[in-house]
Amino acid sequence: MRAGLVETLLLVGGFGLGLPHAALAQPDAETEQVDALQCWRRVGANAVYVGERFEMMLTCSVVETATARAVPDLGRLEPGTLAVSPFEVLDGERYGDIVRGPRRFFQYRYGLRIIGEDYFGLDVELPALELTYRITRTLDGGPAVEGREVMYVLPPESVRVLALVPAAVGDVRELPVATFGDAETRLFRANLTGVAAAVLALVAAVALIVAGLRVRRDWRGPSPRGAAPLTDWRVARRALGEMTAVQRASEAEGWNAGLVGRALASMRLAGAVALGRATAEVDVDRRVDDGVGQLEVRRGWIRPTTSFISSAVTSKCIDRELERVRAERPSDVGALETIREALDLLSGVRYRAAGELPADALATAIDAGIATLQRLQRRTAAPLRRADALWRGARGWVGARWPR
Repeated sequence: MRAGLVETLLLVGGFGLGLPHAALAQPDAETEQVDALQCWRRVGANAVYVGERFEMMLTCSVVETATARAVPDLGRLEPGTLAVSPFEVLDGERYGDIVRGPRRFFQYRYGLRIIGEDYFGLDVELPALELTYRITRTLDGGPAVEGREVMYVLPPESVRVLALVPAAVGDVRELPVATFGDAETRLFRANLTGVAAAVLALVAAVALIVAGLRVRRDWRGPSPRGAAPLTDWRVARRALGEMTAVQRASEAEGWNAGLVGRALASMRLAGAVALGRATAEVDVDRRVDDGVGQLEVRRGWIRPTTSFISSAVTSKCIDRELERVRAERPSDVGALETIREALDLLSGVRYRAAGELPADALATAIDAGIATLQRLQRRTAAPLRRADALWRGARGWVGARWPR
């Protein structure tokens, strides 16, 4: 018998809740008596084997209006607290509520089973479900007032437990309880697998890089002998490093013919970069002279190689190209003039008869050469070089389309 029928609500004209108690005592033709809380239980199977999983659905309806509502205590219906002994709750969940008019419906799903030798061939009752609730009323727009606690009882329901466990059922036995040792073993295996995967990924990345370099080399084809694959930025960087080393050596030991020759080779490379000329490059095994006028460079990471670069640019070469540079790249004129003056001074000192070296003039020329090489290195960097090429192409296209 349902104890929840003791507490009822009177729905007036459209299920209105909230008439005073005096009005509730007077019968009216437009009133209807309904339950504030109703629940229904549906069992997924009327006969189950011992250990077999089956489902139970619990659906409840509560009345909710603007003036009154039923507030159930749902703590007893949670899967972790639901008491259905001798049945066992395996899992469960609550679905989203559905509101239809003055009623709100909520639903739970439970996974149940029964295990025991004493239930073979018997009808075992799912025990009655007890659910408490209160009626909350709001009268004339005032604060909500809670009524007394009411008990709603859902009657028990029988489930037939068959005498034998079928051979086709494979999940009847209890699963073994996992221990801390099992968890630690699985964690170790997971970490070992992660390390192995990282090592294999690294090996694959190295193989991919090597394959990409080989494809790039095959696509570009072999470089012709004597041609320098170094970019202008690399040449300017190497020449700047050599000039800096010459400056430090001259300040520590004084000037000599060897330092003058090294500075002259660096300034010739600077002139080649400023004029846009290619530099000469020879391998170590093809180097036949004593290295005067050449700078050593190392290339490559996997298989580093050593070669020597040089340039034959002189002050006369700069004089011949100066007008063209002034028309095409006016910003490089100052650098070329500085390089030309340094070449004149260094060439005169390098190839003149023995005598005292002009230390002050050489120091000034080295300082100016270092500053010039620094500007050339910045200008020949890859981003600026590409931007300059785009600018020149756009300017040439505009000049061809709209000549002045």
